[in-house]
Amino acid sequence: MAVSAHSIPVRLPCKWTLADNFGDETTLIQSHGISNRQVVIVIEKDFTLVEGFLAKILRAPKYLSRPLDKLNSALWELMDGSRSFGEIVEIMEECYNEEIVPARERCSSSINRFIELNLIILST
Repeated sequence: MAVSAHSIPVRLPCKWTLADNFGDETTLIQSHGISNRQVVIVIEKDFTLVEGFLAKILRAPKYLSRPLDKLNSALWELMDGSRSFGEIVEIMEECYNEEIVPARERCSSSINRFIELNLIILST
């Protein structure tokens, strides 16, 4: 699904933390509200009755931790509902230059994946 430049990606309520630092923070990255730290999203597993029974016996974890890479961590922090998709792409291009090229396609792909995982919605 193509994401419109005017769409506003908004994180849905979920648990997430900031972990390790990815390296030197630049003033440019900080000025856009990016921490340059790894985002780890914590997702509660949704077991069926049988899966829940087996999980209890096997002592399976109830939560799944999804650590994001540097670019997706930055994207996650930018999707706070205050910026449009077009603005986010411009910020990502400005901060990460060649690392994010082609920015529009890569950001759109990541956003679509977050939508599939029910972690964000698109507002208009």
